[in-house]
Amino acid sequence: MQNKLVIFPTLIQVLLSSRCPMPRANRLSACAPEYFVRLLLLLLALLLGLFAPAQADELLLERGLSGVVINKRMAAAIDDTARLPWSQILAEPQRFIPASGWSGAGLGSEAHWLRLDFRRTEVERGAPWWLVVEPLNLYDLRLYRRNAFGEFEELASGERVPFAAGREREWRQYAFILPEQGPIYLRAYDPAGASFPVALWHQDDLEDHEHLGELLLGSIYGALLAMCLYNLFLALSLRSQTYGWYVATTITLGIFLAHLHGHTAQWWWRDWPQWVAMGRIVLPSLWGLTLTGFIMSFFRTSTFLPGAHRLLQVIMLSYLLIITMRVAGLQALPSVVLTALSLPVAALVLYIAIRRWHQGMAAARYFLAAYTLLLASSVIFLLRSSGWLMPNPLTEVALPAAATFASLIFSLVLTGRIKSLRYESEAAFTDELTGLPNRRALEQRFKLYTESETDHGFSLLTVDLDKFKPVNDQWGHAEGDQVLRALAQRMQACVRQEDLVARVGGDEFVVLLSPSASPRIVTTVIKRLLEATHESVHVSTRSHSLSASVGLAHYPDHGRTLSELSRLADMAMYEAKRAGGDTWREV
Repeated sequence: MQNKLVIFPTLIQVLLSSRCPMPRANRLSACAPEYFVRLLLLLLALLLGLFAPAQADELLLERGLSGVVINKRMAAAIDDTARLPWSQILAEPQRFIPASGWSGAGLGSEAHWLRLDFRRTEVERGAPWWLVVEPLNLYDLRLYRRNAFGEFEELASGERVPFAAGREREWRQYAFILPEQGPIYLRAYDPAGASFPVALWHQDDLEDHEHLGELLLGSIYGALLAMCLYNLFLALSLRSQTYGWYVATTITLGIFLAHLHGHTAQWWWRDWPQWVAMGRIVLPSLWGLTLTGFIMSFFRTSTFLPGAHRLLQVIMLSYLLIITMRVAGLQALPSVVLTALSLPVAALVLYIAIRRWHQGMAAARYFLAAYTLLLASSVIFLLRSSGWLMPNPLTEVALPAAATFASLIFSLVLTGRIKSLRYESEAAFTDELTGLPNRRALEQRFKLYTESETDHGFSLLTVDLDKFKPVNDQWGHAEGDQVLRALAQRMQACVRQEDLVARVGGDEFVVLLSPSASPRIVTTVIKRLLEATHESVHVSTRSHSLSASVGLAHYPDHGRTLSELSRLADMAMYEAKRAGGDTWREV
């Protein structure tokens, strides 16, 4: 290895060649100038040694290095213009300094070079080894190695070339055959920033690594597909906008993850490298767009957080702008805007989840936990893509595994939320005491019958309990409520499935018989109702004997509106009461 203090030998020779002996006390003043010069030269040697170019160690290739990231064992150089001929770079070894693990670059127009000096051990001579570059995104990657004639040749790879042309192995990562000896050079260029971790793999180990990676990612894709199909079915059956946004979010997430791990280039866009390069901006923007729509619909921000809702609308427009800029051909600017948008979006979503949780939305806390996990995995992804973290099984699957788990939590939370909304909707049409339909449900069913295409009319019954007030007065409302619940169940059992029994007042009920009910069925239902209410109701050790008065009206003969028909049926019911109750009258 060329030491950083390579300038020392010459300077030390100068120091040692001095004729002035070591100073004594009585001769110090005479030799001071010469010793002062020698001290300055020594300090200068130390200073220059710190900044002198150095070379990385030559790597000894052995089986224990299989799968190890070797960036810290390589030398690095930067071409600030990204235009220098590769022959010039290779001819100037003084440009290279130890990379010290450096494997990433931010936004910029420079090209980054890596050089690997290696030799094989006797055991590994002729063994199949691969040099693998595992970037998450890399626009332009080039490999330089010696051919059979000992001359360097270039192999172009990266997102700018078709899949098969830029790889020597049918795999989603960039894998190149390792020659028998070094050096070999890599050139990485990406104006939007990239990482380029380099590893050496023995072929047997690489095959196991491939199979394990494909198994893990395949499981993740399968889970996302299953959740997508399940929720698509729910979206179509329930006609729910929230489920629709969830399905769109899951689809865009799956495609984005497939793109990150090289599968879109391998499966779909083998001959369209421009689509691969465009996908790194367009696909995360589409995912952000659909996720924003899901958040707006799930949290109902337009109703509960109108200010945050307007900000989310601005964010959706921003994602559309990013997509438009990238499709128009811009590269660096959309990347900058997308990156700058990440933190404000994350902060806003956290704020919305916390606010809705405090507003009483129980599902918000589960969403918050899943979204926090997603943010943590995104941090790992950013550190990995910027070169701060080296690729390993954890960094490889952190984002896809966390995103899939978060999607599962979102799906479960969404299902719970829909059930809650359905319960609230049903509660709005249900009498809290008896569990029967209430007046709103009666109005809805009446409207359905009147708007049906059938030419048949239908019947409406008003049922008012006789002798119920003494139960409340003597035994209290709690016991009266138990009597009402018991009679409600009996009345429900007296009608057909397509008929409706609704409680519209304290002890007043309305029965709406469907258009299919013939006069005989109407009479039968009335008799059953009278018998059911006449039968004693037992509460604790007491028995309560009641009866009912029933009024009957027909649509459209006696009225065309619910209020008109109910008014006439009530008049008939009061006639039955005046007759002593426990009977019925027709308008």
